[in-house]
Amino acid sequence: MQRLIWLRHETKPFEQRCCLTPKACKELLDMGHDVVVEKSPTRVFDDSEYEEIGCKIAETNSWINAPLNAIIIGLKELEDKNFSLSHRHIHFAHVFKDQHGFERTLSRFVKGDGLLYDLEYLVDEDMKRVAAFGVWAGFAGAALGIDLWTHTQLGMDYNKRAPLLPYKSQVAMIEDIEERMNKIISRPRVLIIGANGRSGKGAVKFLRAIGIEPTKWGSKDTISNHPLEEILSFDILINCALIKEPRSPFLDLETITKERNLTVISDVGCDPNGPCNPLPIYANCTTMDSPSIKIEENLYLTAIDHLPSLLPRESSEDFCTQLFPHLVDFLNNDIEDSPWERALELFYEKTLNLSPDEIILEDNDSSDKIIM
Repeated sequence: MQRLIWLRHETKPFEQRCCLTPKACKELLDMGHDVVVEKSPTRVFDDSEYEEIGCKIAETNSWINAPLNAIIIGLKELEDKNFSLSHRHIHFAHVFKDQHGFERTLSRFVKGDGLLYDLEYLVDEDMKRVAAFGVWAGFAGAALGIDLWTHTQLGMDYNKRAPLLPYKSQVAMIEDIEERMNKIISRPRVLIIGANGRSGKGAVKFLRAIGIEPTKWGSKDTISNHPLEEILSFDILINCALIKEPRSPFLDLETITKERNLTVISDVGCDPNGPCNPLPIYANCTTMDSPSIKIEENLYLTAIDHLPSLLPRESSEDFCTQLFPHLVDFLNNDIEDSPWERALELFYEKTLNLSPDEIILEDNDSSDKIIM
């Protein structure tokens, strides 16, 4: 069955990653599908790489007017606009944990009869994600944690390095961070929480590459009904834990005022506005433009929600390799008892659970609110 796949441009600032590499698009074309790729001045792969293999090139953000049978594939969430969503969308939406603005986003799908297959919730029968950037998030999060610590030791403002720019490769990142760290004789004591997951393993990989052996905690090490004061004895905390249900925090505002060695926190999990946040000590994510914040005297935090963007080519290639066989199943309509069916069921559950006063929509041509 021939399908129309529409790869959209990413509008999130500093985002160069994409879900489909030129190589993957060539395979889709060879299978008989149509592939449209929007022009993008920021995508890590040039438009010409897609055009040369036979993809149709469309104007940036033209997916809005794409045929209704088009499957719109992106990476990060859509821009917050008023118009309804009528296509099938595949991307990370960040709406299923009741994040800020989730009602508005889901309402747009309800109004337009569109469907959302959230990449975060493409899971197998064991509820494990089939495609993730986690390793690269942990790798980059550890790198920023070390670099932030280095700057604090040297008495330098880390935000003066901004904006943070993507690296050509992980080797280039390692060499850059290590060069600055080597200006300091001592080495930090580093704790990774969630060390056994994808992100945690990525963090371990980076730290070992620069000669640091971290202390690794798993879920058994964080079972507690109160903040974990042992964390304060480390110089750097890298939080890679995946928290699915509300729990006692790892640290809170009272705990971080106590005597401590801890000077840097790199929150790879980065969920400050969610109900499952294990680090309720800051209000908003940091950014590539302003990567760190001071949360207490001599305690700095970095929490960027798209860390793999610092390694866009390698992380995109890896993610696409993981996703591609499942995408082929989707295009073949082979979705029964599959990650796609599970993601769709969750979408239906979340939209059906919206209360009437949460479904607030606006017409394209009017500012009058529509209450459903």
